[in-house]
Formats: sequence, structure tokens, C-alpha cells
Amino acid sequence: MLFIFLFVSMVIQAQNHKYINADTRLYNEATTNDGFKGYFKVNARVEVLSTQTSDWVFVKADNDNTGYVQSKYLSVKYNSNQNIVEDSDNPILNGDNYYGGHHLFVTVASLRARGEPNLSGEIRTILTMGEPVRVKYIPVEKDAWVNISDNRYIQRKYLNERPSYDALALSYASIEKSNTNERLKIAERLVELAWNSGYTYLKSAYLVLLDVATDTNNTALIKSTQMYLTLADGLEHPLPSEMVTSFIEDASFKIKGVQINKQMADLNTVIDTYGQPIKMENISDECGVYYSSTFYHYKNMTLSVNPEENLAEIVDIILDENSVFIMNENSIIDHTIIETEFIKLYSKYIRTSIQDLHTYTIFNDYGGYNIVFKNGKIYSVTVFNLC
Repeated sequence: MLFIFLFVSMVIQAQNHKYINADTRLYNEATTNDGFKGYFKVNARVEVLSTQTSDWVFVKADNDNTGYVQSKYLSVKYNSNQNIVEDSDNPILNGDNYYGGHHLFVTVASLRARGEPNLSGEIRTILTMGEPVRVKYIPVEKDAWVNISDNRYIQRKYLNERPSYDALALSYASIEKSNTNERLKIAERLVELAWNSGYTYLKSAYLVLLDVATDTNNTALIKSTQMYLTLADGLEHPLPSEMVTSFIEDASFKIKGVQINKQMADLNTVIDTYGQPIKMENISDECGVYYSSTFYHYKNMTLSVNPEENLAEIVDIILDENSVFIMNENSIIDHTIIETEFIKLYSKYIRTSIQDLHTYTIFNDYGGYNIVFKNGKIYSVTVFNLC
């Protein structure tokens, strides 16, 4: 009975949801003459609340706004027609170099996205200046909330077209030297926007932030900004990919008590040294990038194992006094290395982003390594292979 109830509920819910098949608007009443609440892009999903007439349907948008749409703009499935007539007043952007679908950009720094369309909602993620976010419906009201996917909500007033780095830099230059709070706010926006613009402006942005940090004698900010300036220089002037691949091609690990051949270890020796794993699990691997779908989890490492062959491949390892990561014979990473030193040595080899700060990726021909720092100290190394 429970199964039947759940099945019927799912069918009813599916029947109550439809898709917008062209650009249109959410109207206040069942007429185009009485104002509207917001704009839909094609393939926005709505919940049908009731049918008013043969021409109009009362619906709920993905941010919980309710209103009316013309029934001719509703379909039971996605519209794949590329020749949709667009509403020239609709502010939602189409795909570009920054985002493939309908989207807008965040226009402030460190914006909290919430799990409900209100200021009391749980903070789900922190968005950054210039970050593109998915938008299928946008309200007209500036303080209204926008669903940016996965039930994450931000207010309409923080979304717009892509901010201009040059215009923001001019804004910073016009601020009085004594107005340190405003200068810091704009400097932080410049840094986040620079991260979301490739690496071209990154060094320039951190020089602005260093200017503010120096004027306010903020020693912690000065220290971190200097580290990021070094990182920015490396990201802006990376070594050729073939040099990076050559640098890392013979990378391996060394674990106390276990003989390692690059990433492969003798499974019996691992068990003799570290005992049985804390957890065993099977993980689906459709791409076949792991040695096996059987994973052994230890306190300080995860292995992809094949008991029949008595072999274990290192997936990730927390670096401690018992382990090291050997990038090559002249570049060995142990648990004592700090983030500033790592960046000084390897900034031209690594890639990172503002969404993954403190995680540095070094690529090889088939994948690479993610090197993670926490609180300024080395934490772990993860091996990944491209699908």
C-alpha cells in the first residue's frame, strides 16, 4: 500500500509540473494588461496550481512566486527548438563563455545562497563576485528571491550582467584614502571578479588588496595577499603543459612499511602493516578510471583494491610522518611543507580556482593530483584520472 501511495503521489506530482516552451512572463492576473511579476526563459519548470480558463493557467515558479501564464506557453516536456522568439526585455542571459545555459552573474563579494527564499534559510554555499549562476525565472521585484538551482536562493538585486573589472577598478581609484571600509569592500570584489575572469587580472587585483592591507597595517591580510601574489604570478605565467607532464610523470608515494610502485602497493603488505580497513565499499565506476570498484578506507588513506591480484592502488592519502608524495626525485612533499613554501616552489606547475582555494592541481596526460592544504599546512593528496 505504501508503494502504491508513493507511486501515485509521484505520478500526480509529475502531472502537476510543466515546462515553459518559449520566453514569457508571470502575470498578476489572467490578462496581459494588469502587470507581471517576472520573466521566464524557455524550459523553466513550473508547478500547475489550477486552470483558470482554456487560455490561462495559475502556476508557481521555482522561487515560490505564483501568478498566471498563458496555456499556449506550457508543455509537458523540454522544448528542443532552437528558434525560440525571445523577449527583448528579459534580463536573463543566454549561454556564453562563462556559462552554457540561461544565467546571470553575481555582483557582490561573498554572497550567501540560502536553502529557502528568505533571510532565515540555511546557508548552502558562498557565491563570488562575477560568478555565473543558472537562472530560468527572475522576478521584477529587487528584493525578491531567485532560485539558482538545487534549491539555492539569492535576492534579485545581487544579479545582473557580467561586471566589468575595469569599471570596478576605476570605482576603487575614486574612493577617498581615508574610507578604508569601502576600499576593502571594493578590493575584495576585484579579487573575486579577477578569479572569475581567468587569471589575467589576478595579480592586479591582489596588488589593490595589498594596498589596502598595508594602509590598515593588517599583518595577516598582508601575509596572505603576498602569498596569493606569488600564486597569481605563476597562474598567469604557467609552464608549458609538456614540461608539467614531464615533471610529474614518475610521481609516486612512499608509505612507512609498504613498498609502493608509483601508486600501486602489495595488498597483503598493507593489511599486515595497517590491519583491516575501517570501511570497505563498492563504488560504481562507469568510466573505468579506478583500478577496481572495491575500495578500502583506512584512517589516513583510501585504496582501490583487487584482492584476487593482491594489489591496491592509492586513491588519496593524508600526508603524515609515515607518508610522502614524490613528484620526482628532486621534489618530495612531506607533512612538514607549508602552503606559502609550496606556492613559491610550484606556482608555475599548478592550477586552482576561487571555488577550490587551497586545493592545487597538477595535471599529467591521463589525470593528475589534487594537493590540499588546510590552515596553511599540507593535508592530503588525491590521485584522479580523467574519464
